[in-house]
Amino acid sequence: MARHILTDRHVRHAKPRPRAYRLADGDGLHLFVPSTGARAWQYRYRRNGKQQTATLGKAADMTLAEARLAAGKARRSAADGHHLTIVKKTQRAKRRAEADNTFTAVAKAWADATGKRMSWSPDYRREVDASIRNHLLEIHALPVTEIVAPIVAPILGKIEKSAPHMIEKVRRRLHAILDYCVEQGAIVGNPLPMTRKGATALKRHFPAVTKHADVGAMLLAADQTDVCRGVQRAHRLVTFTGQRISEVVGATWKEMDLERGTWTIPRRRMKKKNMERGDHEIPLPPLLLKSLKDWRLIDPQDAVYVCPAPRDSSRPITPEALEKFYRRTLDLAGKHSPHSWRTVLKTWSADAGKETEVVEAQLDHVVGTKVASAYDRAKRLELRRKLMKWYEDTLIAARDGAKVIRLTTKSSGY
Repeated sequence: MARHILTDRHVRHAKPRPRAYRLADGDGLHLFVPSTGARAWQYRYRRNGKQQTATLGKAADMTLAEARLAAGKARRSAADGHHLTIVKKTQRAKRRAEADNTFTAVAKAWADATGKRMSWSPDYRREVDASIRNHLLEIHALPVTEIVAPIVAPILGKIEKSAPHMIEKVRRRLHAILDYCVEQGAIVGNPLPMTRKGATALKRHFPAVTKHADVGAMLLAADQTDVCRGVQRAHRLVTFTGQRISEVVGATWKEMDLERGTWTIPRRRMKKKNMERGDHEIPLPPLLLKSLKDWRLIDPQDAVYVCPAPRDSSRPITPEALEKFYRRTLDLAGKHSPHSWRTVLKTWSADAGKETEVVEAQLDHVVGTKVASAYDRAKRLELRRKLMKWYEDTLIAARDGAKVIRLTTKSSGY
């Protein structure tokens, strides 16, 4: 083995020349000095009688001693019959594949594919992205091949304690992402157990406050809060129309006909997307309609969303923002959620002997056959207008008869 020739001084003083040149250190290691001055360490060897050159790294990033160690590894690899350039490309491709297979990368790919297949609304996509980003932050940088149950279990345990209302959503999304990885060949099997038995029933259960006095106190408490306009408006819309939270937060001014007193939600934004049912037309009760007219005067002419986000009015608030308002500000976790107003409407209407089909139509539930439903649409709109006027009056009476209560000091997140 030849002795080393170069010193650190030689390396420091190797200046560019009009033509590129090499300084040999022995045993195949060279300092390559191009005319541009971007020096690099090279290992030169022969393979099948042909001269080969493998770049080890930039001289600016690698000392002479480190270059000699790298050359030693390259020498042993070449002696084993490997083509060093191919080995380097393979390693680079492997690193790139590992970067593409981080949880962050595959979660985005899953959301892109699933969102397109399921026709997610932009609002729902933002909600999914925020949930993955916030609740699964600890595994974002991990390659999916390293995500196993012992790593995930403590993370899910913390979510179950701090945000029990979100645990089933997070668990289902995480399981779906890993199923996607299996389908893409990134992992051989999903390392997590299936969703717990009974989770479907748990997901569909929405506890609701339905006693008139308690509902009134809840409405009064909401009126006392100092929360951003987007959340306050969404609260009013979901309360007095009984529509789903995703449909409420995405409401646009174009959907509101304030002259006719109707709100028409495009079918593509509805949970039930069968287009033959047509768009969902909602009668706006008098006091809510007056509020909407006042809001429209306040908002800029080019405003798009009825419930704008506090920091970016070009976007609506998220469903989670409204849910957080109920959980934290109103202290209603496990008692009442925005979705629970649908239960209140059904319960109070049934107790008052209101026509079931009219209530179901207001909630966008299929009533009777499709033909009959389409035929009765105009008639039911007028019946629903009367229903929602009665419902608004009943809610207001409950609120105005409620006792003033002191709100908790929990932050609403705004």
